[in-house]
Amino acid sequence: MKRNHSRLYSFILAGFLLMACVQAQAAAAALPPSTSKAVVFLLDASNSMTVNDQERLAKDSIAQILYSLPSHYRVGFAAYNTSVVSSVGMMDSNAREPVMEAVDAVSYTGYTNAGAGLAAGLALLDTVEAAEKTIVILSDGEIVMNSDAATAESSSQFQTAVETARTQGIHIHVIGLGAKMADSHNTIFSASAQTRGAAYHAPHSSDIQGAIDSILQEQLGVRKTRAAIVDTDGGLEDITVTIPSAHTSKARILLTSGNPIQNLKADFSAVNGKQYSGSHYALLELDHPTDTAIHITFQGQSGGQVKADVISEYVLTARLTASYTDSEPDYPEAERYSRTANLSAAFYDAGGSNRQMLTDVVFQGLPVPVTVDGNRVSCYLNEGTVRFQRTVTADAKIPVQFDFTRLDTNLILEQPIFLDLEGPPALSKPPQKDSRPQMIAGALILLALLSMLIMWLSSRRKGAKDAVSAAAPAAQMEESSRYGYAGRLNIHITNTLSGRDFPPLTYNLFRVPGGKKRSLQEILDSCAVDEAFEGADKIFFQPAADHGLLLTNHSNGTLLRNREILMKGRSYQIRLNTKVDITFEDERSEITLHYREATTSDMRLLAGEPQERSAHHGLY
Repeated sequence: MKRNHSRLYSFILAGFLLMACVQAQAAAAALPPSTSKAVVFLLDASNSMTVNDQERLAKDSIAQILYSLPSHYRVGFAAYNTSVVSSVGMMDSNAREPVMEAVDAVSYTGYTNAGAGLAAGLALLDTVEAAEKTIVILSDGEIVMNSDAATAESSSQFQTAVETARTQGIHIHVIGLGAKMADSHNTIFSASAQTRGAAYHAPHSSDIQGAIDSILQEQLGVRKTRAAIVDTDGGLEDITVTIPSAHTSKARILLTSGNPIQNLKADFSAVNGKQYSGSHYALLELDHPTDTAIHITFQGQSGGQVKADVISEYVLTARLTASYTDSEPDYPEAERYSRTANLSAAFYDAGGSNRQMLTDVVFQGLPVPVTVDGNRVSCYLNEGTVRFQRTVTADAKIPVQFDFTRLDTNLILEQPIFLDLEGPPALSKPPQKDSRPQMIAGALILLALLSMLIMWLSSRRKGAKDAVSAAAPAAQMEESSRYGYAGRLNIHITNTLSGRDFPPLTYNLFRVPGGKKRSLQEILDSCAVDEAFEGADKIFFQPAADHGLLLTNHSNGTLLRNREILMKGRSYQIRLNTKVDITFEDERSEITLHYREATTSDMRLLAGEPQERSAHHGLY
């Protein structure tokens, strides 16, 4: 691979590099509609722009946004004055130069027919399928035509187009150039308000860069990281920019300044490289870089400042695998094993290189929450892999979706991904044998005890009522149980939103009278824990048979019983010496509960100390 010093186009020295480039381009061009996004730039080319955009920064702004967009964006362009004078698109990431050629060819002349212009922009968007569609308008004023009738017609066409955009979920962002755009009620500005877009007023050329940055990051969701800020003295500047990984699909280095950036040269190693430059920006686009260090030299004006940002991009495919852990269930009437699916997802280059991505140390331990069949699970990258679990009760095809918003890079992955899971196998049944002798003997014993049983049932009517109540579904929990509490909860608060530390706490369940239901929030309040735990009021405990606990989860948090996920809306048996880990709905607060047998000292304390006093000390 050749390293480039004098110009920014790397030469491909071997055929396999050429093929890698072609594969990457094909992958970008073939992105599915569920992943693709579309942007149309709409330029006011009326005569008044010669005054309000003397430096032609509107064209410069379009170029900067266009070349900064990741590969899953398709772009188009239309310009209008008295009529629509230019229209081109929608072009994929490998064919954006024709759009800029059309932008550069525009001259400022004539009137302002924004109605026809916006209709042309919508027509371009109608030609593509995309998950998100956006229009960016650059204009210096109101709709003005050569007659009142023509002005009214254009205004009506503009409002109709705005309403169409609103109903189709198309956002319109407006950059208003010049002092005349100060009125927020301007017809052009109103398009952003009606379509839940953003409006920016740039009365001076120095204000435009802020609007561009906001549209890129806040409105279009393009992630970029600041690599360097250079105060220029008019001489040659020399910087080294580091990209997050040598395995990125594309890396773009964007240099911006209030003044021209001249004599730009770069030394890099990549499959291919391109340079784009304008009045106040320069951009390097590297296809599949093989080195993380990019050496750049340039010349800026004395007293100026140049900012360097990195826009990295990964075009991914996900490979999901599943293994299963089966265990015998706790209830004798069960016909199948209890099954937990152990799931893992690894991410690979969609360009066909079969290379695993996101394995670099910069990604190690970063959060990637996963939504599994509607349930959100807190997960983290570990050597490029995300691991999580799900309880499986039957054969199922489940949707899986990954949240990459906490990674400072642009990740392109078609989602959701559907995964086939196998239901648990049937329990092995012992061979059938003649049970008639045992049945006869049992019947005789039953007849002998029948009279005593009837008498006992009569004397224990309330007990019988409680037994019926205990047989109700877990979702219909009663306020009290026929069982009594027997143990205690050791509470370890491991993480909070405030960052406060809490000492280990103990909650003596056997002190709760009559088997009353308790929420986790009530338990924490009794222990004087003055910290918010979102969803704690939706996690409940009741006593169960054999000194156990019945835990019912109605929260959206993540609950693990010895690494088994406890599903929302279901009840689970918690036996003595069992640990339950809870990550609450805020995805940061965490508590570990240990259900322990009450000690002899605990029981002596119960006999001699009032309840309120022990609760004050965190022991209840």
